Amino acid sequence: MRWIFYFLLIVLIVGCTRSFNSSRKMEVGLTHFSRVEKRIVALEDSLHVSYEKLMRNSVDTLPMHTIHLLESDYKRAFQLGGKNERIASYLDKLQQLYLQEKKYALSISWSDSLLLHYPSYPQKAALLLNAATTAEIYLKDEQKMRYYYERLLREHPKLKKEIVEMVELRLKKS
Repeated sequence: MRWIFYFLLIVLIVGCTRSFNSSRKMEVGLTHFSRVEKRIVALEDSLHVSYEKLMRNSVDTLPMHTIHLLESDYKRAFQLGGKNERIASYLDKLQQLYLQEKKYALSISWSDSLLLHYPSYPQKAALLLNAATTAEIYLKDEQKMRYYYERLLREHPKLKKEIVEMVELRLKKS
């Protein structure tokens, strides 16, 4: 009788150890930047196909699960990527996803992260204009709107004349 008890105890311990190790391997998979990037590419491709189907009216909605996976992978890439320049485009895409989901405060928050960590981002003028417009129209936050518009004018003196006029008009109205 004792031997049966010991045998069952050993089987239980070995079984628990194996399931612990297998779940740990799954966690380790997302600790490598290159693996996260591969998953991002696959998810972006899947989302692109969904957008095409949406435009052709063959589906009514986008796969929110895919969007949420992309959001978490963009964040994970940001955590793992250090100063990798591809991270800047991921942060830009993340703020755009939040904008599409009508999560305006999160969109601006990730825009701020992008501006802070990648001050020489090539699409910086568009990002500042987008953040200012979001703050003005959706958040109704005049202080943030002014901050982004003024920063846009200060940091990008060679903007098109039409954009400068539009920004100055917006600043006068507030």
